[in-house]
Amino acid sequence: MHSRLACLTCLAIAIAALAVPGHADPVDIQPTSVEIPAQAGARHRQMLTITNTSTGEALALTLGLADWSMHRNGQLALSAPDGSRHSAASWARFTPSFLPLDPGQSGQVIVDIIIPAKPATAGGHRFAVLASEVAPGPDGRMRKIEAASLFYLTIGPAVSEPVINAVRIAGEDGRHLEIDLSNSGNAHARLEGKVQIEGRGGEQAAVPVSNLVVLEGGERTFTLPLAGPLPGNPRVTVTLDNVFAPQSATGTMPVRTLSAPLQAPSG
Repeated sequence: MHSRLACLTCLAIAIAALAVPGHADPVDIQPTSVEIPAQAGARHRQMLTITNTSTGEALALTLGLADWSMHRNGQLALSAPDGSRHSAASWARFTPSFLPLDPGQSGQVIVDIIIPAKPATAGGHRFAVLASEVAPGPDGRMRKIEAASLFYLTIGPAVSEPVINAVRIAGEDGRHLEIDLSNSGNAHARLEGKVQIEGRGGEQAAVPVSNLVVLEGGERTFTLPLAGPLPGNPRVTVTLDNVFAPQSATGTMPVRTLSAPLQAPSG
């Protein structure tokens, strides 16, 4: 079993591309995220399924570990494991370290996690399992492909305390909303709910929100596209539930609703 990607150069190449939303590569890793309520000294095992989704090319994937965080706009940021406050990469081992896959073929990776008997801190810890390849593509040019499964480990005592701070019209065309959120807890929040807009004439529109993560101690600005023009004198109401609330017996807590008029952008 291996706990590190032997070639950090390959890891750096994978990091650069994984941060690009919508990057469509012929490799799929499931589950894409794993949430584990952890206890000191406990052991956990997780199976990952990796699939070559192409129809005509074989892949030779290298497996490795990374630390990960999130930019304010939600973009994924990966880095080599460094033992920092939130890193759990040193707790993980996996096998195999190399996975060849023919077109349409799937393979499994076993991830074993051993929580220290005395973790330095409670709350959220994270690591990612990467599957990547750097090789000539069908056109003969070098390319990089990769996929990641993000692990969240939460050690008690832990609380998740998301807050909706502000909402505003954004974009030159005024067809987007920006929602500012923060989380003062030591565990991440995962939010679901809706954004409802009402106009002076009684017009209403609701936009669903799901799987919106705000990391522990972090801030997030979520951009939401609007399907049509805003009504006159619009008012917005943001209603969300935190579906990862370790301080709750049910694991779910409502977030304080924000309701406010929307101001049109100047100009």
